[in-house]
Amino acid sequence: MTNMRRTLAGPLGAVVLLVVLMSLAMIVAGTSPLDGFSALFYGALGGRSQIGETLVATSALLFPALGIALAFRGGLFNIGAEGQLLIGALFAGAVGAQLHVAGPLGIALLLVLGAIGGGLWGAIAGWMKARFNANEIIATLMLNFVAAYVSLALVSGPLKGPLATGAETAWLDQAYWLPTLLPGTRLSIGILLALAVAVVLWWLFSRTIFGFELRAAGDAPEAARRAGIDIGRITWLSLALSGAISGVGGATIVTGELHRFNTQLSPGYGFTAIAVALVGDLQPLWICLAAFGFGILEAGGLAMQASAQVPKDAIHVIEGLIILVLAARRYVAARAETTAV
Repeated sequence: MTNMRRTLAGPLGAVVLLVVLMSLAMIVAGTSPLDGFSALFYGALGGRSQIGETLVATSALLFPALGIALAFRGGLFNIGAEGQLLIGALFAGAVGAQLHVAGPLGIALLLVLGAIGGGLWGAIAGWMKARFNANEIIATLMLNFVAAYVSLALVSGPLKGPLATGAETAWLDQAYWLPTLLPGTRLSIGILLALAVAVVLWWLFSRTIFGFELRAAGDAPEAARRAGIDIGRITWLSLALSGAISGVGGATIVTGELHRFNTQLSPGYGFTAIAVALVGDLQPLWICLAAFGFGILEAGGLAMQASAQVPKDAIHVIEGLIILVLAARRYVAARAETTAV
């Protein structure tokens, strides 16, 4: 019985919850779940272009989800991945529009700038938490709005491309576009970079002193402090690294898909990534599978809406419910462990 509970409390339980909630949404909409899931999977995996778009969404979700997992491992709820992704993309797009260096060097530079931008944005919340014990949930959440307004003001003004009709920078030179991975689609090698980050994080969490300190600070902060671990350093560093990973994700969207910065480049990837990280149980390799599953939802949602008359917004409602349920499960589990100790 205990093994069954553990199984249902992990990633498998999250998948079962997702299927149940989606089935209920389809029934409420007057659609057979069989027809709805058929339309969903055809829209996401029915051909080369559909698979390409699914993997594009997977890549866009994977970066912020991995960053969120890093922060969560340290006991910090980073709700600011959306803003960190946006600032990282802004850094890459603004500099990329004016860049004049060799192609491979330029691509590497833009990705590094994305990491710097996102990292700085995460470090702001980390410093506030470490220095003033500010609530990181509120700090990271509010910084999302600051990022959105700052980027809109800059791209509508001094950074706006000369031929742009909306709030966006000039196009990047083609030399700074990430190579296409699947011909005829928008899928770039950015997804390979995301998978590489997942492997690095797995190694970091399980094989390094920092990973041990991060886990200790998250699971038992008082015991970690008594053991000599600098909780303040772990706090700002984990949020900075979390933001850097999200920022690289924003840079890959700029260099691999849009080839310019646009204020609408993310339809909420940073928020959906919270569900991805929780469904993946904060384990980098599981998160890769969770990101692919949510990529299917993102890419196949429109097809499900067109063919099965299930509103795409219903998927976002379901994702929000999953976040609430899984976050509550982790909170209750943490309280139970604390009480037991």
